[in-house]
Amino acid sequence: METGKNVKVETTMQFDVPARDLWEAITNPSHFKKWYFQIPHFTTTVGESFDFYESEARKYLHHCTVLEFEPGKKFVHSWEHPEQSEGSSVVSWVVKSLDDHHSELTLTHEGVDSFSDAGPKFTPESYQQGWDAIIRTSLRNYLYLIEKLHFSININATKEKIWQVLWDKESYKIWTEPFGKGSHYKGDLAQDARIHFLSQEGGGMYSDVMFFKEHSLVVFRHVGGMKDCEELEIDDDSIRWTGCFEVYRLVEINENTTELEIEVDITNDHIEFMKKKFPISLEKVKELSEQ
Repeated sequence: METGKNVKVETTMQFDVPARDLWEAITNPSHFKKWYFQIPHFTTTVGESFDFYESEARKYLHHCTVLEFEPGKKFVHSWEHPEQSEGSSVVSWVVKSLDDHHSELTLTHEGVDSFSDAGPKFTPESYQQGWDAIIRTSLRNYLYLIEKLHFSININATKEKIWQVLWDKESYKIWTEPFGKGSHYKGDLAQDARIHFLSQEGGGMYSDVMFFKEHSLVVFRHVGGMKDCEELEIDDDSIRWTGCFEVYRLVEINENTTELEIEVDITNDHIEFMKKKFPISLEKVKELSEQ
């Protein structure tokens, strides 16, 4: 990321999909609404504009005007936040074919320093983090058929009690048993910690704690696989899911009831397994928490 005036942030990633599939994913609304934003009046016609909000709550209006469009290769548009800033920037999406089955996307956002009048949520660092998450996780997950699953359960216990059940290393073994006998984890749960999620045989995966708020929220970013309790290098298999997230959130409904919410990024070949096993595990969490 550059510093000074006309600051530019950039994200480049290669994908195991043909360039035509990558191009469709970033320029066809029926595709990108599933991983990017809902843009009701999207256009690729040079000189025309489109607007969109960051969420259904109509938060953060974005105004964009198409500046360049080269089918299959390049899409450039302005990027403004008219409700928060007088600044203006330019976003470029450049697709490159590497061979018949591989492609590369370079996302460049120039002029992000012009939004300094919009406050701390509009810093160059925030844009870099945001684009990295969008390209390296959201788009990657869409192209590789990784689905985000949602699970929740109401538990008659405090957040503190449920948190203890979730992450005490002995109770963790009990509620995760449906996923495999002997499931356990090693590491201390804390911000930026490295955690090893392991099977009885020492397989599994290693993950980093991206966000941590005790008794309320923990976000894991899965990194790579494990074998014999040792971290493996990222290989052709794990490159397709490295960076996936797993989120545990506790929300107090009233003084007697807490909702446990879980979000998990799952590869296509494990979706049915997780849909079957997670509800069983949540019932075990509820049982242990309400004792």
